Amino acid sequence: MSGKDRGFKIGESTDITIPLRNLLAIIAGVAIAVVGYFGVDERIMMLEHELEQAKQYIEANSVWIDEWESDGILPLDVEQNMRIEHLEWKFEKIGF
Repeated sequence: MSGKDRGFKIGESTDITIPLRNLLAIIAGVAIAVVGYFGVDERIMMLEHELEQAKQYIEANSVWIDEWESDGILPLDVEQNMRIEHLEWKFEKIGF
């Protein structure tokens, strides 16, 4: 390098040569990476959806379990039993 700097210059007229086999390998690699990315992304979204469904199912079960009384009778069952007992009392009073 005597006096002039002989650096690497890149411009519009710069030619780059690459063997066709290498170019095809790069394109195939990028295509495989893109397909793989979308496959993984789809799987993650599906698992997140399943997780949300499982959370809703667990919450519904938790509420249902919390509504049970200690002897396994739901509050609505208690009300129904009281009404049945009242009707039985009325029938006994009438004479049935």
